[in-house]
Amino acid sequence: MKYKNPSLSTAERVRDLLSHMTVEEKLAQMGAQWLILDPAGEHQERELELSSEHVERSVKDKLQHGLGQISRPLGTHTVDAVNGVKALNQLQHYLVEETRLGIPALAHEECLVGLMVKGGTLYPSSLNYGHTWNPTLVEEAAKDIGRQARMVGAKQGLAPVLDVSRDVRWGRTEETLGEDPYLVGVMASHYVKGLQGEHRDLFATLKHFVGHSASEGARNHAPVNIGFKELNDTFLLPFEMAVKWANAGSVMPAYHDIDGEPCHASHFLLTEILREQWGFDGLVVADYGGIDLLSSHHSVAQNSASAAALAFNAGLDIELPDDACSTKLAEALRNDWITMEKIDEIVGRILSKKFEMGLFEHPYTDIPQSPLHNQESQNIAYQVASESIVLLKNHNQTLPLKASQKVALIGATADDQLALLGGYSFPVHLIFSQEDSTDKVSKTLLEAFQERFEHVMYAKGCDILTERHANAPVFPGDVDLAVEQTAQSPISRDLSQIEAAVATAAENDVAVVCVGDLAGLFQTGTVGEGSDCDSLALPGVQQQMLDAVLDTGKPVIVLVTGGRPYNLGRAEEEASAIVLGWAPGQAGADAIADTFVGKNNPSGKLTLSIPKNVGAVPYFYNHKLKSAGTPIAYHFGSSFNFGHGLSYTEFAYSDFKVNKDQFAVDDTVELSMTLTNTGHVAGAEVVQLYTRDVVSSVVRPVKELKGFMKVFLDAGESKTLTFQLPVDMLNLTNRDHQRVVEGGEFELMLGASSKDIHFRHRIEVLGHVHVLPQAWRMMCEVKVE
Repeated sequence: MKYKNPSLSTAERVRDLLSHMTVEEKLAQMGAQWLILDPAGEHQERELELSSEHVERSVKDKLQHGLGQISRPLGTHTVDAVNGVKALNQLQHYLVEETRLGIPALAHEECLVGLMVKGGTLYPSSLNYGHTWNPTLVEEAAKDIGRQARMVGAKQGLAPVLDVSRDVRWGRTEETLGEDPYLVGVMASHYVKGLQGEHRDLFATLKHFVGHSASEGARNHAPVNIGFKELNDTFLLPFEMAVKWANAGSVMPAYHDIDGEPCHASHFLLTEILREQWGFDGLVVADYGGIDLLSSHHSVAQNSASAAALAFNAGLDIELPDDACSTKLAEALRNDWITMEKIDEIVGRILSKKFEMGLFEHPYTDIPQSPLHNQESQNIAYQVASESIVLLKNHNQTLPLKASQKVALIGATADDQLALLGGYSFPVHLIFSQEDSTDKVSKTLLEAFQERFEHVMYAKGCDILTERHANAPVFPGDVDLAVEQTAQSPISRDLSQIEAAVATAAENDVAVVCVGDLAGLFQTGTVGEGSDCDSLALPGVQQQMLDAVLDTGKPVIVLVTGGRPYNLGRAEEEASAIVLGWAPGQAGADAIADTFVGKNNPSGKLTLSIPKNVGAVPYFYNHKLKSAGTPIAYHFGSSFNFGHGLSYTEFAYSDFKVNKDQFAVDDTVELSMTLTNTGHVAGAEVVQLYTRDVVSSVVRPVKELKGFMKVFLDAGESKTLTFQLPVDMLNLTNRDHQRVVEGGEFELMLGASSKDIHFRHRIEVLGHVHVLPQAWRMMCEVKVE
């Protein structure tokens, strides 16, 4: 058959293969299977079924017509890479040799914080990526994650997350890169480039398209109620950057609805914007169970067949993680809810990608001859963790500590390896996947501190959760349980361990109090997907423990780890130092301990503003003037703003220059300055460029990040930075849904954070209104000399 001839063009091969396919074989390409694979071919069905209309079929029945994708062949259960690849190859062998047309399946895995399989590197969380402000480093991490994914046969990775944080109570805050759309776009685009590589033989998947983080009350799956201007300028921008600049291979719609229209059924988002306006040429894959939710939750479809027709007509290509709805398209065809032409268009896209990836010529994966995780992986993970640590406060240079100081290490997260991991890391996901594991996967903070200090005393102080084990959660949420309000919180309220913590603090020179949260999906933890919160107070009795240690009068350093910022009460004033480590991964304990002894100079900067209290949320630096009301209440806003972060050294900003004061729309604004390390140790500073539209046709934010550069300097060293800001980037979305640049005045600001501005200058953009072309200039380049 012609489609088996690799010398023919992809278009010719697709046409030929489509001509041989039955309807059932076409529909099989539009779905996936989520199986527990076996090297001997004894593949098993998973117990979890996401459809509301479950129909029993044997594994053989599910595979007889072929298969579009195989969902998480290694990440679903505990299997080593060698046996996992053997099992995947066995499945491919069946599809290639025993189905009529021999079409191989495309395998996908989760890979947000490292490849989510046994033995994969446990990288820091997305929040850590963002807080490095180092796109090159994130690209390096993604490149290593891509290497590991290719080793296990994955052709698609379900990452990165481009949701722009808006309310830190949202459980998935830990998966975001921060609250600024440009920063998210830059960092995510570099992740995409690193993961996909030069040949795009592994697809990154942009998620969750779009606005997922702007949900009502920061609740998972909740509706999003914003207009298109806000959607385009804040939430669509990172996706547009990753599609146009990084050539992302796949996009995943979000679970929620926007103004009543579910994203999985939005022709406007999935076709008009994504494909027609942006030129996206990849695959749109459903979030797990997302098609069925159109019927079971959103009630915009009467059954799975009509839900599938809605989604695939809107622009979806493949259902994940199974084919619960896509198989019902035969019914949709009979009812004229979808046409054969549309199905051929979709299947043609799917087959094109399989041909382009070389799957037909190379359906099998080489058995791994080396471990997934290696020393380079460890080094990169350590560097990401190190550069993401934010020194929030350091009164009288409390940090770094001397190795000879007697340290009391206190807190529920101090001796818990899982406290350093994000929700989409493999060991944490096992809790959700009904498996308990006691494997050693990471050094704890206690172990790392004991290696660096001569004297360390440990006291737990309190528990965060009373239980944490398999079978605790349900997916994607037990509606009956929620309606009945019968769920009991596992958060501990036990105060009995605080007395011992106080005694431990009293016996030592300094108390390092480790507080924060535990990642876990659907309330197996206190942060993560489905683990939203109603407060910014530390979970459980951690604040009482912290206050009791403060009462000892000993110097207190607060170390916060986890997936969102918290209010620390009186500790924000009384603590000697505050350090944010986020979820730093398997190298995180070493990175944090090295920071405490001065081996690592902290260089992380906040990508999330920390609201003063829960009543101030949602709070983000790039708000509209009236966001806090008028007059602005003293208890609103943020004590620690976007871009803030201290160092063990100091930096001076000088010699500011702007190339001119008036600019045409096709011009580039050039700002230059000199940065000098005026301290006594080497360090890194993140120089940030912000703009403000002085007068606009629509209400604009008080400040917007438009460029940044992390600069490493030895003590006494100076470097010159030149920001090249295209005037295109001074755009807004008008009432006609167009990106435009309006003539008028703009204020430029250079500084160390969104609040700490060192230089301001006004420029004028000439002309009236200019509609930007499809290929508008969206990146601010920075040269360092």
